[in-house]
Amino acid sequence: MTPLDYYKEQCKNGLIIEDQNQLHVLHDLQLIYLHLLKEYHQRSGLLSVMRKPNLVHGVYLWGGVGIGKTFLLDCLFACLPFQNKLRMHFHQFMRLIHQGLKEHEGRKDPLKYIAADIAKKNLLLCFDEFVVTDIVDAMLLGRLFRLLFSHGVCLVTTSNVKPDDLYKNGLQRSSFLPAIALLKQHTKVIHVPSTIDYRLRYLKSAGVFYTPNDESAHQAMEKCFSILTNDENASHHPITICGREIQIKKQAGDTIWFDFDKICNIPRSQQDYLAIADKYKNILISNIPDIPPDANNVINLFIRMIDVFYDARIRLIISSEVPIDKIYHHGYLAFDFNRTRSRLLEMQSEQYFASTK
Repeated sequence: MTPLDYYKEQCKNGLIIEDQNQLHVLHDLQLIYLHLLKEYHQRSGLLSVMRKPNLVHGVYLWGGVGIGKTFLLDCLFACLPFQNKLRMHFHQFMRLIHQGLKEHEGRKDPLKYIAADIAKKNLLLCFDEFVVTDIVDAMLLGRLFRLLFSHGVCLVTTSNVKPDDLYKNGLQRSSFLPAIALLKQHTKVIHVPSTIDYRLRYLKSAGVFYTPNDESAHQAMEKCFSILTNDENASHHPITICGREIQIKKQAGDTIWFDFDKICNIPRSQQDYLAIADKYKNILISNIPDIPPDANNVINLFIRMIDVFYDARIRLIISSEVPIDKIYHHGYLAFDFNRTRSRLLEMQSEQYFASTK
């Protein structure tokens, strides 16, 4: 089944609503699908060792939150009938790269070995939510992209911003400009207009966000924990993640309950959230405050945490002092929080809960 066939089937079954902007993108993804199939069969042939890999031109899909970018990416990825492909949140991919750098520590140009290994296993890379905030990542990406593209790795990615706005105002941004140039050279940049927020359209309360943060909310959280753990005996001892202790309210099996202040304050990091998402599938967070505009570290960690938990399809239950729209409504990262807001809304929906791990 092709991506376009899959999309039309989803529309026919009433699972999604046909959208002309999405169909426009699907026609480009359909071409990539056909070119990748052809390239895969040629690389699998008897004479493949004699042939230089051909780079299939990818897509850089950008636009506002909740317009179906991730779903479109998944249409392509799911329909390709081979295993030589990798689909990750961009944060997870960079964690993979940093792990590779440690493994090849001491070797000259370790990125060369990392890129060769990725290319050997994957004809296609799919990144969801391409966003660059870290100076180390920014310095690595130009060289990494050049190596991957030279090996014939096709890139399909989504982002909330156009390529020219990636790592905007970042430290030593000039070092990142070659990465932007390579993206524009080897992918077709497509903007999807923000018309309908499909996350809001399908939003329906599933009893997983409680506000105000009063005794009633606490009792609801306790009930959720009890149901998710089947009343299993809970531990209240701190857990150790990435070599650091984190105080918890309690945990049992694959369910854990944090207080916001313990999970979204320094010295927490994105690596902590990735490790937590690997270990637990039900996460409760209580006492989310009205985050002030100048609390840059706190809101940055909160945004990264929700990104990781969303991509890992974590079942998230929250109690908050204020509604979602009021958690952070002014400040330096207000634009970035729009994505977080949309994801928090979706994470309450029955559709999201049906897809959790």
